[in-house]
Amino acid sequence: MSFSHVAATILLVTGVVLELFAVLGLVVMRDVYDRLHYVGLAGYGALLIGISILVRESWSLIGDKTLATGAVLALIGPVLVHTTTRSFRTRERGDWADGIEQELEQP
Repeated sequence: MSFSHVAATILLVTGVVLELFAVLGLVVMRDVYDRLHYVGLAGYGALLIGISILVRESWSLIGDKTLATGAVLALIGPVLVHTTTRSFRTRERGDWADGIEQELEQP
């Protein structure tokens, strides 16, 4: 076995484990806001899987596309989590900023 094969396998296993932790976190957590913390983790798992394919396939059309897909998921994930959280707060309170001062004052 070559070094690139071992590195690709380690990256793939690590990415899959991160994806499994993200899914487990989504299933276990009770609150919507707690579940959203694990959505961002899924993007990094996808990035590791993309890097694994890049190491295995080298700089080819397949490797480039998987790296781009993983990078987009890792970069856009936190933005989507923030937007979804703001949407949930707006649905609950009418305005996402309502009640922030009271929440900050509580110990």
